[in-house]
Amino acid sequence: MKISRRLACAALVGAAMSVSSARGAEEMYLEPGTVRLSHELTLEGLLHRTVDGYQVADDGVNKVYAKTGSGNGPTRAEFGEGLLTEAAVRFTPGSFARILFQLQGDYADRFWRPVNEEHRADLQDRHGFVREAEAKLDRENWYLNAFDGVGHGGWYAQGDFFELYPASLPDDDYLGHSTIFGIYPDRFKQSLFQNISDRRVPKGLEGGGQFAGFDGAVAYGDELAWGLEPSVFARLTRPIETSKVTVVYRDERLPSTLTLNDNENHNRAGALSWDWQSDEGQRWQAGVLYNPYRTGENYTVANPVPAGTGVLGSSWELKTKKSKDSDGLAERFKMDRHAVIMGHDYNWMLDLLHADILAGNKEQLDARLSTDFISTIRGMFHYTYRRPIEGPVPLLYEGTPSNMGNIVASPRGPESPFNVNWSNREAVFVVTTIAFDLTPNTNQMIYDPEVLEAWNINKGEDAPLAFAIQHRMSDYRTSTDRQAFINQNGDVQFDSPAHSGAWASDGFLHEFRVLVHGHPRPWGWVFGVAGGQSLAISNVAYSNNAAVNKPISEYYALEGRLDRWPFAVWGHFGSGVWAPEPFQYYYGETFDKLWGAGGTYNLTTNTSVDVSYLAARLHDGLFVAPDVGAYDEWRMIFTHRFGFLFEFSEPARAGYRAH
Repeated sequence: MKISRRLACAALVGAAMSVSSARGAEEMYLEPGTVRLSHELTLEGLLHRTVDGYQVADDGVNKVYAKTGSGNGPTRAEFGEGLLTEAAVRFTPGSFARILFQLQGDYADRFWRPVNEEHRADLQDRHGFVREAEAKLDRENWYLNAFDGVGHGGWYAQGDFFELYPASLPDDDYLGHSTIFGIYPDRFKQSLFQNISDRRVPKGLEGGGQFAGFDGAVAYGDELAWGLEPSVFARLTRPIETSKVTVVYRDERLPSTLTLNDNENHNRAGALSWDWQSDEGQRWQAGVLYNPYRTGENYTVANPVPAGTGVLGSSWELKTKKSKDSDGLAERFKMDRHAVIMGHDYNWMLDLLHADILAGNKEQLDARLSTDFISTIRGMFHYTYRRPIEGPVPLLYEGTPSNMGNIVASPRGPESPFNVNWSNREAVFVVTTIAFDLTPNTNQMIYDPEVLEAWNINKGEDAPLAFAIQHRMSDYRTSTDRQAFINQNGDVQFDSPAHSGAWASDGFLHEFRVLVHGHPRPWGWVFGVAGGQSLAISNVAYSNNAAVNKPISEYYALEGRLDRWPFAVWGHFGSGVWAPEPFQYYYGETFDKLWGAGGTYNLTTNTSVDVSYLAARLHDGLFVAPDVGAYDEWRMIFTHRFGFLFEFSEPARAGYRAH
């Protein structure tokens, strides 16, 4: 065996303030018989201060703010050092393993998104922790992957028509829910799941292969998706000429807080689907799902009656029913068609779903039509209507809102085998998108053309100018039951039973987006403008109290980035945008104004300096949450990437056979 060492000459994985993902390791292929050590040294300095009379205090891993007067608080300096290291090894062409861990000196305690793993480690006096780990075995007819904190894809492309095994991706944009388009560089991304829950998620094993004309896979893990307990998924697909038949099984163990019964938290389901595609691009899909979760349990339904004739003089009549096995059935049919008519390319889609109360509790229709007006302009129209099989339960109580007495009925929570939530409440959506592209042979977007965000822009798009304009209309026609969410400690919990559901909207809500980008080499740029009305998720946000939680926010935002090696600059401004964390957006917490700017200078391919400024403002004194404040924050980050390659096997010489 021969061991040699050489300095890696390419930029290595890892990035400032972010977590390197598995795809970063795969993009830089490692030769068999080689170990790679990739390091990223980060030195960070920041200055921050509260403004407009706000004061800040620590609240565990989070911050709380209070307005106590006027003027600015003292400017404080923070410094931090960290070393992010990836150790990767490839034993053979099909066997690969890696671990990503972080060593931390001081932590630069920032105001922006203080709920993060570095902050938690500093409070616990830990100077090192693991970010990610994975191992892969790939053979000609089978594979086995183990992952810990590394995102995984779903099985929809393999025939999982009902998406029983969806993707789980932990990466989050630096601005989180405060951004519309996501213009910060990828290295600013954060591991959302680990930052909030102090757990590396997802975690598990997935293996599969081809045998006897079948294609199959099995996944098992302690937390395959955020918040799950140990669960197992399985898929078996049989190709038949130009079609395929797929069976998927799920045994998903939910947190006990969602069921109030440890013995009833196994959400088991099975699905059978058929997928046929023609050479001309036509596609037909059909499937049936059986999800008999929590059968034989009582649940409440509320039916409308004439005003004053219902419970407590209301407009609602309450009844109790019991769930049965047939309530777990769902059927879905989807058709994708393509045609050229009078020289124009038409694509249309029809998607029909009926899911009984235990299988999703909704009926839904999706219809989409797209065509090219001319070679460089394409339009798309998407209509969605859905309604629940059983609607939500209202909050009915004796007394008055200020002196609430006995609660007679409340929105369904963990005691019910199903509920009405944001995925099945009655609603109408109309989305119109127009895209302009000077190079129509190159797709402007990588995935869904309706998702106008920077991450979805095709990196291979070479047009000097391309843009997309979108108008969204949303009408939520019913309220909801109680909602489950993950709080700032990573725990799953329900809204309070003593609160009504999220309100129905008063007609259509409107939003617009314009995303413009270009790649006239060596330049690259992107600019987005958005505005409209956006709703909070939690029931708690829906009240007449304007002190803390905001049910609806009228917002507008501008975001842009310009790249030309070795420089990159970006900037953003938002009014009425949500606070960044998912639990803040859930509760309806907003900034009145949020703006920032930054830039990167690459000293070499492996050394860079980032400078950024972010300002948060709360002006009108309304809807002020305790963990959202007014402040200025300046950051400077020096990053140097370096690494080594170690060869532990010598390639076979010409004329000799490797053994």
